Parts: sequence; C-alpha cells; structure tokens
Amino acid sequence: MSADNWEDRLVRAIDERADELLELAGAMIRIPSENPSGDCTEIAAFTADYLRSRGLDAQVLDAGDGRVNVLSHSGEAADDERYLVLSGHYDVVPVGDVSRWSFPPFAGDVVDGWLRGRGASDMKAGLAGALFVYGLLAELEVPIRGKLSFLGVCDEEVGGRRGADWVLDQGHIAGATAGIIAEPAERSHPTIGQKGSNWFRLTIEGRPGHGSLQPLHGVNANLLAAKAIVALQDLWNMVPNAPEDVRGLIEDSKVYAEEREGYQPGIGQVFEHVTVNVGTVSGGTSTNVVADRAVVEIDTRVPIGLTRDEVNARVREILDEQGIPAEIEPLGFMSEPNWTLPSDPIVRELIGVLRDISDPEAQGVLQWASSDARTFRSHGIPVLQYGPAELATIHGFDEKAPAADVILAAKVYALTTLRYLGLAGE
Repeated sequence: MSADNWEDRLVRAIDERADELLELAGAMIRIPSENPSGDCTEIAAFTADYLRSRGLDAQVLDAGDGRVNVLSHSGEAADDERYLVLSGHYDVVPVGDVSRWSFPPFAGDVVDGWLRGRGASDMKAGLAGALFVYGLLAELEVPIRGKLSFLGVCDEEVGGRRGADWVLDQGHIAGATAGIIAEPAERSHPTIGQKGSNWFRLTIEGRPGHGSLQPLHGVNANLLAAKAIVALQDLWNMVPNAPEDVRGLIEDSKVYAEEREGYQPGIGQVFEHVTVNVGTVSGGTSTNVVADRAVVEIDTRVPIGLTRDEVNARVREILDEQGIPAEIEPLGFMSEPNWTLPSDPIVRELIGVLRDISDPEAQGVLQWASSDARTFRSHGIPVLQYGPAELATIHGFDEKAPAADVILAAKVYALTTLRYLGLAGE
C-alpha cells in the first residue's frame, strides 16, 4: 500500500472512531492530576493500562512522590533512519474555586461541540490524541520505518525536574531525531520556539524598629523592596541580538500574536524584550513594626538574543546602582531561549500536513511561555508543539477545547508520523 493510501486509511479511521478518541480524552480529564500536589500515579496507571490493553510496551518510570512517567517504544531505527517521539504531560494546574466553574471541573464530557474540564486544553486532549494515534498505528500495522515512541510525563506545570527532564537525563529516549509535544496551540500555528524562563526570589533585609519613628529609625525592608521592584522594570530595555536565521520567525510571531491570538496592538513586543512580572511580595511582621525582611518573587522571560546570565547580571547591576542589598535565589522554570528552525524536517512535515488538510496559510510561530520543549531541545532533539485548545481558557475556569480540533490534532499526529518516518521498504 502506498503512503497516500495509508494516509487516507488513517484519516478515515480517525473520523470513524472520533467518539472513541473523545471518550479517551474525557476519561483522562476525569482523573484528577493537579500540580501541586503533582501526584500522577492514577493517570500514569491509566495510560500504561491503555497501552498494554493494545498489546503495546509500557514502561512505568517512577521518579518518586507520585511523579510517574510512562514510555512505550515501537520499532527500531537503523543508523540512517529517524526516531520520532510523541509526547505530552498529564499533570494539570489546580482547578481553583470550584464555585466559579459553570460545569464540574473534571467533567470530561462533550457539550455543544466542546470537550470540557481541567486539562481539556492544557493538555490532556492533545495527549489523548497522541496516545490514540500511537495505538492506532500499531493496530492497523502501518509499516512505518524507523522508531516511534510515546512518552507521557508528569511535573511540567510547576517546572519540576522529575518529568521530561528526569526521563531524558536518564537516556530513555536517546537517539531521538525529533519530537512532537501535544501542547495547546492555535489550530494553524504550531509553536516552534520559546523565550527563556528566568524566575528568581529577592530577599531583602532591613532593620526593625518602632513604626512611629520611621523614617528616622530602622531600615524598612518593604520600602527597599518597592524601590527594587520599580528599578527592575528597566530590564525591559535590554536589547537582544537574535541570530539572523530566526529574525523572520520573530517578525512573523509578532504579527501572529496581534492578528490571530487577538491581543492588543503592540503585544508582539514581548518577543524582543525581557518581560518582568512581580508575582508575590511579602514582608514585615506587624503594621507598627519597621519591616525587617521582604521577599519578592519575580518571573522574567528572556528573548532570543539574550541569555539568563546576561539578564541576571543586569539584575545585580540594577540593585547595586540603587544601593539595595539583596540575596538573589533562582527558582521555578529555568531555561534559555530555544527554538527549532522552520527548515527542520519535523517542522516542514507537520506544517505541510496542516496546510494540506486544514489551512494553506499554516506556519510555525514563537511562544512567550515555557514548556517541556526546552528540555527536548537542550538534549539536541528538534521539537515543535501542536495540540487542540481554546487558548483563552488555559489555566482558567471553565477550561475547554473544540472537539473538532481534538480530531484534527490526531490526524496531524498520524500523518506527520507517516511522512516524517516514511514506510519500510521505500
């Protein structure tokens, strides 16, 4: 059977079994896997059972404390053959105040064309699509060339290191030549690069005293923290020097952010600047006591053309200029800007599939957030992200994803796998 015939057969099978795919996604949503606390034991067991029920290999990789990952391999890659990994995380952010949801947070149902529940967009629907396709390729005995793996991981939502980092550091997918991560994306714009992530905590010491004597007595740590917060906004003015081969991608991403994602004019500037978010501020012990300590947690994102070291050096320089003594401690997500070039084979194939079956104008763009893509790229694995989503509901109440896009994403995974790996004997 030719590659074109196999593509037709796969598309028909996904259409015919769309209800089965959506039920799989719903079943995964109905299994709570909030992070924190990060315990993914139950969802990992479900994933492993799904694979084994189809006669497929399932390795349960337990990193402790409920951080459980699941890996399955199919085929072998000779020296001149490719090795593709279909991956995604099954931990989700907490549901928050349940009373502010208009439906049960773990509904896992389809209503009026929407798959509903925590993780529908980020990213159990995409992960279910990857899992379904991995099983379908084996069930139909598609004679793909090379090696294909499925990887479900934990610990992504809090930047933990016992999910993708742990699996890749131990060499479990050594030799992979490409990856597709089923992270949420706009339906015609896979993400092929991202800004670096640089979170840190400032601890500023003051000197306590009676509040009635301020500012003449004592050193107020809260005032120093406020001064630091204002001064650090100058990080925005750092000037990146992006490599020539990604400048076009940056410009395309700026246009996409404003025209396709619907943000306000000017939002595309985030791709060329260090963003600064003061996430939490705490300090002092009582209203009438001069604050002896203040703690500020800050999220900065690093554009292509700068490094974390350069940003952190500027942080220290700004604090020194302002005369603010502070302890600086890294925390949370830490990564350099990273990307996969539009010319890479895995990007060309997936974009080509999207253009053929969905949108002739499809193209890859950058994202300003971070994900496990940084881990794949740090191990030399070209990767891109594509998954079904209603982007406005990610990490919010009433999370949902278009059911039609869940089906589209599965088709994209299937056809991209076929085109990227090719057929044995060809």
